Amino acid sequence: MGKSKKAPEYATTSYNTGGLFGSSTTNESGTTFTPTDWQKNTMSVIGSNLPATLNNMLSNDYLNDPNFQAYRNNFNRQMAQSYDSNVLGQLANKGLMRSSGLQASTNSFNNTMSNNLTNLMDNYYNRQVNNLANMQNAANNIYSYITGINAGSQNNTNNVNNYNLNKLSANNAATQTNNALYGNLATTAANLALS
Repeated sequence: MGKSKKAPEYATTSYNTGGLFGSSTTNESGTTFTPTDWQKNTMSVIGSNLPATLNNMLSNDYLNDPNFQAYRNNFNRQMAQSYDSNVLGQLANKGLMRSSGLQASTNSFNNTMSNNLTNLMDNYYNRQVNNLANMQNAANNIYSYITGINAGSQNNTNNVNNYNLNKLSANNAATQTNNALYGNLATTAANLALS
């Protein structure tokens, strides 16, 4: 007579994307994701830039932000060149360098420059918002790859485990049927021998 078999070991399976988006292995201890180099590098860049970007956005301290200072210095150089050519140059051509026209033109230019600086700050802030959104999108995409690949590995393991359990159930049912048949044959043989 046959014995029933014990449950099979928990299956270990992997799900691999051929080096594109990483791989995942599932076993009885859980699921482990192995990222690609580009995923590691991307997350490292995001991790190192995210705090500074958030801090700059929340503080709005443009004057102490080195990136904005460089941005502003370039803007000021362009405005000074524009002032020399568009205001002083035109006034000098008309012989008005010492007239009230100089003060009015300078005031008008200063107002324009102040408005442009405000726009510059707004543009810089919007660039930071876009940078933050891009970092979040990149991180979310990588997270989606990880969860999808892990799900693939877990599905493979579940499929193998279900197959093994179904096969075990079928084998055990066949063993029980055979045991019952052999038991009935033995009983019948014993009855025949006694008659």
